[in-house]
Amino acid sequence: MTNIGVFDSGLGGLTVLKELSKKHKANYFYLGDNKNVPYGDKSSGEIIDLSKNIVKFLLKKDIDFFVVACNTISVVAIDELKKTFDKKFISITDEAVKEILNRKGDAFVMATKATCLKHGYKEKIQRFSDKKVYEKACPSLVSFIENGEICGKDLENDLKKYLDLANERKIENIILGCTHYPIIEKEIKKNLTYAANIIDPAKVLTRDIVFDEDENLNIEIYMTDVNEISQNMTNIIMGREIKIKKVSN
Repeated sequence: MTNIGVFDSGLGGLTVLKELSKKHKANYFYLGDNKNVPYGDKSSGEIIDLSKNIVKFLLKKDIDFFVVACNTISVVAIDELKKTFDKKFISITDEAVKEILNRKGDAFVMATKATCLKHGYKEKIQRFSDKKVYEKACPSLVSFIENGEICGKDLENDLKKYLDLANERKIENIILGCTHYPIIEKEIKKNLTYAANIIDPAKVLTRDIVFDEDENLNIEIYMTDVNEISQNMTNIIMGREIKIKKVSN
């Protein structure tokens, strides 16, 4: 069996797990550190330490390789993780960068504050192309989603503000630079005043990943805080009932 570790700061990485498990059979072990969410407002040192704790827990599952299903961790901590652990780490951010380089037009990156401060997307895209890259930190979105608020006036008001530049300049490509954001993709589209190409890194990764698949699919989901909201949101995102297991982190 191929054992794959998938991890995120909370619920967002489940969008990656869902896409992967729909297309590829394996043993999936997911850990969302929702007790400490959001990561986007934390220092680099905090993000690195929390990420190492996640990996240490998942290594008990005899993991073959990891999918870093969190853009903030991919941008801030992945180099440190690669140095510390003798395992392969696939970055959700790198997969999205490859995709945008094959698309026409400029890019608008919706992401967390930490991802934007590190210019994780901007620097990589502009290193290999002459595209203009606009970054927009969307600090409230992760909290809305983690609290189960995936529609409504408050969310819509914030989305209008965050998408103001994209709507003004009609930027061709919008990268969902946080794995939480596909959960509210319909709301994002609703608040765009033009037709944009929405890039969901989870779908790109799922399309391009290659490994030795198994005959059966097995999914275990762990979180650092299990409550009614996190359980209900997990079932909604995954499209099926999967009981979350609690882990201390």
